[in-house]
Amino acid sequence: MTDMHFRTVAAVSTPRGKGGIAVIRISGDDAFRVADRMFSPASGKALSDCGTRRAVFGTILDARDEPVDTGLAVLFRGPASFTGEDVAEISCHGGPAATEAVLLSALAHGADAAGPGEFTRRAFLNGKLSLTEAEAVGRLIDADTEERLALSAGGLRGNVSRRIGEISAGMLTTMTALYAAIDYPEEDVGDEGEREIGNTLRRSLEEVRALLSTYRVGRAVADGVKTVVCGRPNVGKSSLFNLMTGEESAIVTDIAGTTRDILRETVSFGGVTLRLADTAGLRGDTDGRVEEIGVNRARREIGEAELILAVFDGSEHLTKEDGELLDLLESTKGDAVILAVVNKSDRGIALTGEELGRIDGVCGSGRRIVMSAASEKGDALAQAVRTAFRAGELDLRRDAVIWDVRQRQALEHARSALEAAVEAVEAGDPVDCVCTLAEEAMAALDETDGRSVDQGIVDEIFKRFCVGK
Repeated sequence: MTDMHFRTVAAVSTPRGKGGIAVIRISGDDAFRVADRMFSPASGKALSDCGTRRAVFGTILDARDEPVDTGLAVLFRGPASFTGEDVAEISCHGGPAATEAVLLSALAHGADAAGPGEFTRRAFLNGKLSLTEAEAVGRLIDADTEERLALSAGGLRGNVSRRIGEISAGMLTTMTALYAAIDYPEEDVGDEGEREIGNTLRRSLEEVRALLSTYRVGRAVADGVKTVVCGRPNVGKSSLFNLMTGEESAIVTDIAGTTRDILRETVSFGGVTLRLADTAGLRGDTDGRVEEIGVNRARREIGEAELILAVFDGSEHLTKEDGELLDLLESTKGDAVILAVVNKSDRGIALTGEELGRIDGVCGSGRRIVMSAASEKGDALAQAVRTAFRAGELDLRRDAVIWDVRQRQALEHARSALEAAVEAVEAGDPVDCVCTLAEEAMAALDETDGRSVDQGIVDEIFKRFCVGK
């Protein structure tokens, strides 16, 4: 821990702007002393003599020691506090001027201004939170959907930390046996010992792989899936977009080419977060420069999407433009999930078996949804999205689910080292070689949860936090 972390710091920990109350948090060795100087309890006692974990009513003084507001103060003695240090939290009325005056008073009476994420960072450095739990704090504060809230709450409860700890604990016995074999080479571990070492490494490998497999749904919830709604003009793309957003975000008319630019919304749909883009209708011949730009942007969106909702008018046969869309999808889809939405089912389905087969050939078997975006709730489409991203297989509040690319990279490192260790055991390689690879895997697991992590990585993580967290 560097000297900067011994400073006593203060910040507004509630959102800026008007509100019923605002909370100014002060943390560090001098937190109680700062609070004593700026808060006068109604009882006449010094605040630090009123006890900890008790809400004390009194007068808040400004930087000139003049009364500025009345409010409540609570003291938390470290290490039994959020940061693990002595903490004072002062609640005042939530007007911008009052809030600013109370913060300036804390700074005038001995505190320094806290940096981004500094309170959570101190909680991590003082062992109050693991790194994955600290990351979950940031996600929890920013959560704007039920799924994001559940994922963040699960992370904060230690689901990921606990699972990584279990995997590490399972490897400890093996590490002990490996160290013993190196230190006492005359004591042969024997065939049974080698089998046990190999089995433990294989079990650990499968557990790491299982945790890595949760990244798809974790990232889909936390960061959102880049999703594009595409199709030729007037197939019902905007109606589908409105159905998924739950509001009239896009103009819906019988006139082809109404959407000329990209409409964007972020929605919770099918158990994940979709970053939706409604694109201009794709066709070869456009009526003007503006429409041509919209079509080109639509093509670019398709190339960058992770989820493509290809919309077709089921009440008509496939057109030349539909065929061009299928060709485009075939050539640019990459790893994207493609769901075919056969729309306007309320008008009857005119598509032939051959035409539906062509759609299935590009989009994949079982990924065709027949519906009417104008009159349905979209349950079948939501289920298809849920299935594609495995959203229904995991309990975000209770299962260990990783969501961050840093977590994934560290676990990939652990997976790679474990695979090499298993291969070394099966090949009969020297025990010190197996031990080195197992140590590498353990170090990667520790890095995932912050038990051993580069200071630069820690700095980068907490830069994402806002001041007050």
